[in-house]
Amino acid sequence: MMDDFTALKETEHMFQWLADKPYAAVRANIEDMLMQQVAGSRLAELRITSAPRWLSGARKSEDEADKVILVRAGVAFEFALRVEAEGRHHDLRGVYTWVGVHLDKPGQQKQRTWLDLDGNLAAFGSKGELMSRVYFELASE
Repeated sequence: MMDDFTALKETEHMFQWLADKPYAAVRANIEDMLMQQVAGSRLAELRITSAPRWLSGARKSEDEADKVILVRAGVAFEFALRVEAEGRHHDLRGVYTWVGVHLDKPGQQKQRTWLDLDGNLAAFGSKGELMSRVYFELASE
């Protein structure tokens, strides 16, 4: 079994706003969240099953009036995964969300991720929870 990040390729450059090696970061983060739920869990397979939905926010550059500076970004996409836990395999589906704020302030950046099992992009995409998470929830911390 292999991971499949093909659905994210078209916007791969945007993931670089959040991590140098975004696919490895997504995989490691999901596995960590699963291990927090059930110790010893292992992510056996991860497939991205939808195109990503992005939201971002920027401010005007103080130095160049025709430019903006990215200050926040968030992405949500659907996934299917297989996790091994307690000697059994479990197939899970849902939406993974990754948000970063204060991207214009090195050392002050904040990031947070969500794993919404059985969710879909209608509820957790750019017209759903992603908007709240990008513009309000994490930004207010």
